[in-house]
Amino acid sequence: MAILSEQVQSYLAELRPPRSRVMAEMEELAEREGIPIVQWETGRMLAALAGSLDPRVLEVGTAIGYSALHMAEVLDTGSVVTLERDPQRIDQAGDFLGRAGVAGKVEIVEGDAHATIPGLEGPFGLLFLDATKGEYGDYLELAEPLLAPRALLVVDNLLMSGDVADPDAGGSARWPLETVEAGRAFNQALLRSQRWRGAVLPVGDGVGLATRIG
Repeated sequence: MAILSEQVQSYLAELRPPRSRVMAEMEELAEREGIPIVQWETGRMLAALAGSLDPRVLEVGTAIGYSALHMAEVLDTGSVVTLERDPQRIDQAGDFLGRAGVAGKVEIVEGDAHATIPGLEGPFGLLFLDATKGEYGDYLELAEPLLAPRALLVVDNLLMSGDVADPDAGGSARWPLETVEAGRAFNQALLRSQRWRGAVLPVGDGVGLATRIG
C-alpha cells in the first residue's frame, strides 16, 4: 500500500535538484545495503525548517548521517546533537559528515537513547525522531525537559508505507504488526496532545510536525 501514487512519486523524484557528491554517495550506499535513511523530501523539509530556525537540533537516530547532513548544511550558529547506538553507523556518519565539511556542526553521541538523552544539556529548538519506531513515545517523554518552550517536533515514518492506515495490515518484514500498532497509538497521542499542536503529513514515509504549546 503506497502513500502516494506511482505517478506522483515519479514526478516528485524528477523535481529533485542535483545533490552534493557526498549526499549522493550516502543515498547510493543506503540503497545498496538497505540502510534506513529519510526520503529526500523529508530531508529537504528538515533543511527548510532548520534553515529558518537555525536551532540547536536533537536528533534521535543518526544512521549514516543523511538527515543530519541535510540540516547541518543550512545551519549558521545552530548545531546538531545526534544519537546513535551502532558503532559502525557512527563511523560511517563521521566519515560522511567530515567529507561534507559539516563535522564541526554535528556531535554524534554513542549509546542507547534511553540512557543518553537524560545526560544531555538543553535547550534544543528542534527535536527529530527517527529511531526505533515503537519507542517514539519514550524518546519524546525523555527529551521534553530539554526542549525550548516553543520547540518544533519532527517525526519520521509515521505512515509506515501506508500500513497504519490499512485495517487489514498484518505486519511485514519492514513493519511488524507490533510496530504498526505503536505507530497508530503515537499518531493518535500526538494529535490529541495537550502539549503539542501537530499534524501527520504524507511527506516521505509520513512526517509528524508539531509545535510545543505547554
